[in-house]
Amino acid sequence: MTYDRPTVGFLQPEATFTHLAAIAHFGRDAIFEPMESEAICQAVQQGEIEYGVLPIENLLEGTVGATLDFVGARDGINVVAEVFLPIHHHLLTKTSLEQVTRIYSHPQALSQCRRSIRRLSEELGREIEVIEESSTARGAQIAAASEDPGAAALANAVAAMYYRLKVVRENMEDGSENATRFWVLGHNETPDTTGGDKTTILFDIENQPGALVKVLTMFSSRGLNATMLQSRPSRLDQREGLWEYTFIVEYLGHITDSGLAEAFAEVEAGLGTICKRIRLLGSYPRSSMAD
Repeated sequence: MTYDRPTVGFLQPEATFTHLAAIAHFGRDAIFEPMESEAICQAVQQGEIEYGVLPIENLLEGTVGATLDFVGARDGINVVAEVFLPIHHHLLTKTSLEQVTRIYSHPQALSQCRRSIRRLSEELGREIEVIEESSTARGAQIAAASEDPGAAALANAVAAMYYRLKVVRENMEDGSENATRFWVLGHNETPDTTGGDKTTILFDIENQPGALVKVLTMFSSRGLNATMLQSRPSRLDQREGLWEYTFIVEYLGHITDSGLAEAFAEVEAGLGTICKRIRLLGSYPRSSMAD
């Protein structure tokens, strides 16, 4: 994609992995705005920024539920592209490895490095405290500003340079092929088909036996290949004491392809019977780590 200096929101502060994904997609000439995740969705919806970038799933820790919730809650937001980014978490501090007593980082980063942190505790002969922050770069900010010589962060190498910290141990992630997929969000925008696309659909089913299978069969019967299926609690039926769910499914293909268009229309026709709502979250070019 090419853009004329768009304004792009990313998970704050500077040097988060989301910031790096935004730069990888839009180039360095875009106008980047550090923001909280929900504020990014609100700003895209209201036209205050042109695009937003948020993580959607990680190879080690799975789907980022908050992104699904924030995007699904706001009409007018569309996924217009995806970005894959290799993820390497480094241990950063102002002092030395031997002095580390606590680590600040995003909950997902801490989870992706849990075995390495445990081994570090054994190596140093003391329990390492882990403290959750809103982003990896925020953890680096705190470690850089702290007067505690034991303060450290899990973040990327760009954050180390940005916040003037030392990398005292590289690649703390527990999996050597760690990667995160990011969504690029736009406002009521659907890119043209490329022949190598992906379509994301959101729907709520009626609380009845077989409703989910019926909806999915409308797509599978047309030979459509689902690449992701996630559910998120949408509400609690107080009378029945049962959770109700929103489902998010990704299929290979573009919404203008005959099979996807027909399946989507068939589900729409069943609104009020098997499905409460269906919404196109986006049709966009597939990406990969090589792009």
